[in-house]
Amino acid sequence: MDNHNKGVAIIIIIIVAIVWISINYSRINELESQVSDLEEEVSNSEDEIKNYQLALEEANDNIEQCNSNIEDAQSYAWESYDDMGYALENLETVDIVYEP
Repeated sequence: MDNHNKGVAIIIIIIVAIVWISINYSRINELESQVSDLEEEVSNSEDEIKNYQLALEEANDNIEQCNSNIEDAQSYAWESYDDMGYALENLETVDIVYEP
């Protein structure tokens, strides 16, 4: 009878171990899925940040170009109407690069 109780105890321990391992395996898979989702979200955020940085650089370049055009036009401010007309004709608009 003593061997029978040991056998039952071993079977119960094995069953508990299998249940415990399967529960932890499910949790591990769930956590891996969450980590994968977070990694994808981080990657998307990094791409979006790069896009905003590029747009900011382009906007700054456009602002510099506009300022240069205005300075050129201002140099003709008290010149003849023809010179002022040429200066105004040389003013350029800039494109909007990025609209969120």
